[in-house]
Amino acid sequence: MISKKGNTAHPNTCVRVKAPARLHLGFLDLNGDSGRKFGSIGIAINTHHTIVKVEYAESINVISQCASSDTIRRAEAIIAQFYLSLGKTISKAAQAISLTIEQLIPEHSGFGSGTQLALAIGTALSVLHNLDFTTAEIAQQLGRGNRSGIGIATFEHGGFVIDGGNKPNHTQPPPLLIHHQLPETWRMVLIIDPHHQGVHGQQEKQAFSTLAKFPLENSQAICHLTLMQLLPALMEKELSQFGHAITQIQMLIGDHFSSAQGGRYTSEKVASLLEHALTLGHTGIAQSSWGPTGVIFVENDVEAKSLMTELTTYAQSTFSDDNELDLVLAQANDCGAIIDITS
Repeated sequence: MISKKGNTAHPNTCVRVKAPARLHLGFLDLNGDSGRKFGSIGIAINTHHTIVKVEYAESINVISQCASSDTIRRAEAIIAQFYLSLGKTISKAAQAISLTIEQLIPEHSGFGSGTQLALAIGTALSVLHNLDFTTAEIAQQLGRGNRSGIGIATFEHGGFVIDGGNKPNHTQPPPLLIHHQLPETWRMVLIIDPHHQGVHGQQEKQAFSTLAKFPLENSQAICHLTLMQLLPALMEKELSQFGHAITQIQMLIGDHFSSAQGGRYTSEKVASLLEHALTLGHTGIAQSSWGPTGVIFVENDVEAKSLMTELTTYAQSTFSDDNELDLVLAQANDCGAIIDITS
């Protein structure tokens, strides 16, 4: 649920939106012969956020001490698209706003940075102008959610989510099928390789258009794993079965995308640590989206910290430059985006 604090917008209003990063853990159906394609599994996490603030100004401008020039141009394009679509009834004078980007989710790391930036800006502008749009409507008009609805659902609700994929010639984001909170004690160890980027942009479009058709039996296997292992294990708080299902889904997806991303996992170093975790008996092994970020699910803080110590020791003994990898302890974000309105 998006929480809102404050009053109806007026010329002195300032709107601040804090959007959580998400992990994309796999597609349900890359085959598409059923009549729907994609369908995604994901979780909102609490370690990385995009935070933007908008307020009225003398002219449109974007301010940031953390954003690259490319990101600032992207933000300017999002603002322009907003006023061409959702905000087309807003007068030119009222379109004079200042956007401050205070914090950013790392780009092309598997955290859904592009969708969260667009939704944060679109939501902030909607609230500033007192426009009543749903998150799905904002996403649609700003060009997000064309394949996966995970970023939209985690922005709005947080937690663990599954969407239903797209029909042919779809015009709306995928429907949300499942929203559930992860058990409070469960943790995720993130393995981040800051020197690699996941497939994105034109390369991503090319990958989806040129990869061989996903075998129907593999799509059926993923759906069966999701319905009969992953979800029951989540409801019954059984991490071992939950993790086993995640790992099996990831293997099927990762092997299909291996020709585009250079292997089952994008980063060889991340792959090495994930494979080591498997030898230690951990069952929940994943790469988020195109990577390079790796994910290992564990029962609690104690197990997470023990694993991080073991992985650090392993990296030091395996790589000469092990400090290139970042290990981060994460848990689920259970509320989605937060909107603060001040006057």
